[in-house]
Amino acid sequence: MNRGQFSRQFLALFSGTVLAQVFNLASYPILSRLYSPEDFGLFGTFIAATAIPGAIACGRFDLVIATAPHAGRRAVLWLCFVIAFAMAAISTAMISAWWYYAALPSTGLLPLTLFSAVLLTGITNATTMFLMRHDNFNLASVGVVLRTATTVIVQLGFAWVWLSPLGLIVGFCAGLAAQAALGLWISSRSQGLGKPRKGQMRAMLRRFRGQVNIDLPGALLNAASLNLMPILLQHLFGIRTVGYYAMGQRIAMLPLQLFNNSFSQVFFQRAARAFDERGEFWHEYRFTLLVSGAISLTMLVGLLFLARPVLAIFLGPGWDFAATILIILAPMLAIQSVVSTLHTSVLVLRRPAWHLYHYVGGAVMIGLAALTALITDADIVEFLTFYAVLQIIETLLFFAVMTIAVRAQYLRRQLNNIS
Repeated sequence: MNRGQFSRQFLALFSGTVLAQVFNLASYPILSRLYSPEDFGLFGTFIAATAIPGAIACGRFDLVIATAPHAGRRAVLWLCFVIAFAMAAISTAMISAWWYYAALPSTGLLPLTLFSAVLLTGITNATTMFLMRHDNFNLASVGVVLRTATTVIVQLGFAWVWLSPLGLIVGFCAGLAAQAALGLWISSRSQGLGKPRKGQMRAMLRRFRGQVNIDLPGALLNAASLNLMPILLQHLFGIRTVGYYAMGQRIAMLPLQLFNNSFSQVFFQRAARAFDERGEFWHEYRFTLLVSGAISLTMLVGLLFLARPVLAIFLGPGWDFAATILIILAPMLAIQSVVSTLHTSVLVLRRPAWHLYHYVGGAVMIGLAALTALITDADIVEFLTFYAVLQIIETLLFFAVMTIAVRAQYLRRQLNNIS
């Protein structure tokens, strides 16, 4: 394993994440004083609703870009764009219907913003994987910074012109648009996008359809389990509670997720290459586990001891409950952070069905937490505690199975080499 190259590629992505979070952190004291918890609640609900179809916006063919044959990589990229457009159209109709049923505040821009969020998510996912396929990790990192900076600038500017939760939503879509445009431009200049060729696209569709068909339901369930919380909180405890949860997510969960995505993407690329060359990737797995574990432990200690005093100063009065939410969820977030950096191991092992089992487990656990809260008439603190404990149990089970499988593959290769 070339640890130096691994570290450079990770740092290229992670440095962009850190710089992007500088923009976020600088904006929080202003945004929390301009927008109310109710505004952030509506914004959080929008993010959750679009993130579920956004997770499968490309039909999971964005992951295929890393393993597709060299001659078919552009065809897979164009296939991702076509699928993303169709997914955006379908999900916009479905989310709009649910939005009306839930009696949430709406504007005439809702369908446009819903469509844009899903489509642009698909484009950014595909172009990011395409850039990393060609080792353009630095350029992929620039896209993350541009996205965050654009989002913050538009959200702040919108608040001064017309203070409305729509400003948060439009800013989010503008950030995605900026990252998508940059990804398309860099991909075109560096590798060339070519033209959409139906024959090649159909060939790639047939070749990887089996892998995608297995992985797609799991990815959808995973997105649902991760993003159902704002929807459940809105139904059980009101839109204001969603606002506290959404702010906590912006401060702790979102930066952690961006770190995980950077680390996981590099790990996936390196693990896939190692598996092709050596037939195992235990050293890459162990290295990623140790680094991610150390960072997650640091994050856990920081949240437990610093969340309340820091948020009281940082966000101002009225946001104390966001700190309470972070403290309750901190152990769960730390464990999930480690596992999420390694979860693509099952794709390298050609066991995508394990993702499905893991995501089904996560969805079942959140359902059990909600059912328990309804039966026991639990308050928000009790509900979040149920949720965190159940998610920790399921995540540790998945981690144990995945680690045993990767280690067993390594031992089998060692025995084969000796014999």
